[in-house]
Amino acid sequence: MNFMACYTIKENIMKMQFKWYLTPSKLSKMYKNISDKRWWCGETKGDMYHMWWTALNYKITQQEIESAIQNMQLGKSPGPDGLTSKYYKTLKEYLTQPLMEVCNQILEGKGAPESWKEAFITLIPKLESEKTQLKNYRPISLLNVDYKIFADILASRLKKVLNEVIHKDQAGFLPGRHLSDNTRNIIDVLELLQTNMNTKAVLIFIDAEKAFDNISWKFMKKNLEGMGVGRAFQNGIEAIYSEQKAKLIVNNVVTEEFKIEKGTRQGCPLSPLLFISVLEVLLNLIRKDQRVEGIQVGGKQYKLKAFADDLVLTLQEPEPSTKRALELISEFGRVAGFKLNKQKTKVLVKNLTPSEIDGFQKETELNVVKKVKYLGVNLTGKNLNLFKDNYEKCWSEIKKDLEIWSRLKLSLLGRIAAVKMNVLPRMLFLFQALQIVDRVECFGKWQRDIMKFVWQGKKPRIKFKILTDAKERGGFALPDLRLYYEAASFCWMKDWFLLENTDVLDLEGFNNAFGWHAYLWYDKVKLHKLFKNHIVRKSLFNVWTKYKDLLENKTPRWLSPVEAKATKILNMGGGWAKYCEIIERVGDTWRLQSFEKLKGKVRDWFHYAQILEIFKKDKKIGFQVEKSKLELELLEPKTKVLSRMYNLLLKWNTQDETVKSAMIKWAQDIGYNIMFEDWERLWTTGMKFTACSALKENIMKMMYRWYMTPVKLAKIYHLSDNKCWKCKEAEGTFFHLWWTCPRVKAFWEMIYNELKKVFKYTFHKKPEAFLLGIVGQRVPKKDRTFFLYATTAARILIAKYWKAQELPTLEEWHTQLMDYMELAEMTGRIRDLGEEAVEEDWKKFKEYLQKHYKLYEC
Repeated sequence: MNFMACYTIKENIMKMQFKWYLTPSKLSKMYKNISDKRWWCGETKGDMYHMWWTALNYKITQQEIESAIQNMQLGKSPGPDGLTSKYYKTLKEYLTQPLMEVCNQILEGKGAPESWKEAFITLIPKLESEKTQLKNYRPISLLNVDYKIFADILASRLKKVLNEVIHKDQAGFLPGRHLSDNTRNIIDVLELLQTNMNTKAVLIFIDAEKAFDNISWKFMKKNLEGMGVGRAFQNGIEAIYSEQKAKLIVNNVVTEEFKIEKGTRQGCPLSPLLFISVLEVLLNLIRKDQRVEGIQVGGKQYKLKAFADDLVLTLQEPEPSTKRALELISEFGRVAGFKLNKQKTKVLVKNLTPSEIDGFQKETELNVVKKVKYLGVNLTGKNLNLFKDNYEKCWSEIKKDLEIWSRLKLSLLGRIAAVKMNVLPRMLFLFQALQIVDRVECFGKWQRDIMKFVWQGKKPRIKFKILTDAKERGGFALPDLRLYYEAASFCWMKDWFLLENTDVLDLEGFNNAFGWHAYLWYDKVKLHKLFKNHIVRKSLFNVWTKYKDLLENKTPRWLSPVEAKATKILNMGGGWAKYCEIIERVGDTWRLQSFEKLKGKVRDWFHYAQILEIFKKDKKIGFQVEKSKLELELLEPKTKVLSRMYNLLLKWNTQDETVKSAMIKWAQDIGYNIMFEDWERLWTTGMKFTACSALKENIMKMMYRWYMTPVKLAKIYHLSDNKCWKCKEAEGTFFHLWWTCPRVKAFWEMIYNELKKVFKYTFHKKPEAFLLGIVGQRVPKKDRTFFLYATTAARILIAKYWKAQELPTLEEWHTQLMDYMELAEMTGRIRDLGEEAVEEDWKKFKEYLQKHYKLYEC
């Protein structure tokens, strides 16, 4: 954009302020027409409503202020006052009290500070859009941190309430809701429509024009009043949404100040929550309108899914349903500022003839397309295209990136980090959004491409299992894509186990012949082959079959024989009693509770007899007394479920590498065993002395005996000479080149003597300490950090002269250590570790240099 572009943008924003302006009386009338004033709480018990009101309106506490400051991310651009989050974190104990007083005054009805009304707006271009068009830029507000602290506290309160009252069709910005909820719904709908070919349907992907920027403040406040959020909370919103002003930053040019009178600030913690609370009015209208007919599954209709403003409608009776939905959107838009962008709104059709498609487009003025991108996922009318359009396309782009990165001079750990930071997030997004992979050979292909990049096309020197193992078990934490996919599969299967999310269960199991637990535990797939004739069910069930015996070797506590034996109908509902609720232990034996105790959980005596019969069979297998790994890692946790399951699967997958062959070879070389606890200490804490990946990589290479020796090269290339490159006499084995070679031995003796001068005491010279960093109690804790730096520097210098006859000099060792000292001091400043801690680690070395070499002035 040119120099004058920022003024053009400013004029456009100023013009937009006058759209959708309504007088208070007209607003109240229209709001009453589209929304019952108490639609949020109409079905809520009084006690629950009072609890929500209290949660929103109590005085802001010191703990809330401190928590908000703690949650502020470092490195973010400051607002107009120039004060960063680091300023507030550093001076937290001085700023907490005045901040708390100001925030509580605002809740009491006093105005917000003038600085809170100010913002810098910077424009971020949307992906895959024409950069010369203003509409393709997203405005992000740079706000003052003290404002964001206040907004963050209100957002934390509001989030808890909205999570209870906003329908689960809205998956955006609320805890426990995920983007995958929406993609899963669409895939299941398409599977249903593929089976029921007589059902004509459309999937409408709504595009709103500047959705966040057009929301009417008056409507937003009226909506909060209708919710009954309480006076104090309303005061807080009123203070920050009564007057706003901003300056644009374009090409480092700052415009004059202008007023903003609508829209939510993108950059404010409250913005997405206020937006979805407004949008919920529209979504509720669509849900309740009988003229908008959703996809029918038994007595349920699946009409819509939303992720913030990314809204998709799934409708039967395409023409009348769509026209009515568009009327509701238009009516809502006139009062709320929500405007449909018909040109960007896309439609996928299912089971419509060409003439019906033409008629639909003419009647609705919407574009029917063959492919649409929704929430980052490419969708078509057929789920069979999902793998090609998403996984294959994504991996094609990744492979090109890997080829480009291969030309860079990255270290081994650098290449692994590139996979973790760039490849894994892209694939993990697809794993969580699209559980449709049933061709496991693709994982082998992806693994080969990654290994080719990691090893630069050369033969691997370390096993794949060791590379993927966790760092605390001696691995490199290279992502195993197949295990990540399988962990994501279990996250989707969680609904099958718990039987709580009946919307998912009814839609995904629309043609099931048995209950879900009958398939999971009682092998009913053998009787009902069509169960796996479903792109999601097949993929998930294959993963379950692979791990079933590992996860549950006895009859699980979560199993519901009641659901498994129930007559399968659509909309079976939830609340199924599980074994942990219907059996009891008497001594060493299990028994089913009596019919009297189970009234309300079983239908009748016949149903009870069926459960008793299945109980007797399960009793022979035995019941889990303690909670299983599946319960502990998947069913009970609410957060970090995917990482928990990945770590569990990874541990099982790498258990045969617990005692590694390299550990055995080290024991053979030094003549005694290194305790497993010492190895674990090295993996968990031994490499935390530095942030430098080169130093960490050296320790890992030593551990796994990375370096090629004359003996190994002679074996590979059938050479006759396998003598040591240094002494030219003995066989050049790994341990000889690193420790027992006379010339190398003399080098280590020199380093050992210098360390005694530094520490001013003597200690035993053990190979595991100097070569692996397994120090033990030989060196006091206060000196271990420097010892690890010193020995690692020596090893890196030996590696530098690996095939040469000469060895490093003492001066080179000094220089290397001084470089590491500067690195440690710089790291300490960046990470706020404190100068004293870093100084303590290097104090003796500085004194040593000053005393013996006059190299460092203390």
